[in-house]
Amino acid sequence: MSRDIKLTNRNFDHMTSDRDYVDLSLANSGDIQTTTGRQNLAQAIINRLLTRKGDLTQLGHFEYGSKLHTLIGELNNVRLRAKAELYIRECLAKEPRIAEIIRVSFAIPDRFDTREMLIAEITVKPVATNGTDERNLSIFLPLNQEG
Repeated sequence: MSRDIKLTNRNFDHMTSDRDYVDLSLANSGDIQTTTGRQNLAQAIINRLLTRKGDLTQLGHFEYGSKLHTLIGELNNVRLRAKAELYIRECLAKEPRIAEIIRVSFAIPDRFDTREMLIAEITVKPVATNGTDERNLSIFLPLNQEG
């Protein structure tokens, strides 16, 4: 079972952005918290998508990250959603803990919603490993398109 350091601002159940500072999450005891299982995979997905491709090149991770940041400033329309889906699939194809990307979809804004917010629903099938939950994992990732 994979275990990673738990980071702040990388939960899939609240609004986040690549501009939010990320830090280590501490337990009440003062130790560094870790995350495993589905929460670990969700954190890994969010980290990949919100890291700008190329930002970790100096650390030897040339292909890590996504190109979603290149879409900032564009309106939430069909063209933007198609590009965002391509960038998400391209990015997550490199995550070794994902067996299959089941679905990438987006909330379509109505006339009352802000067109500067892109909300992605991403469903993946985790790689089968001993003792892990192999059910599909869905996360909602809001992406602020305002520059």
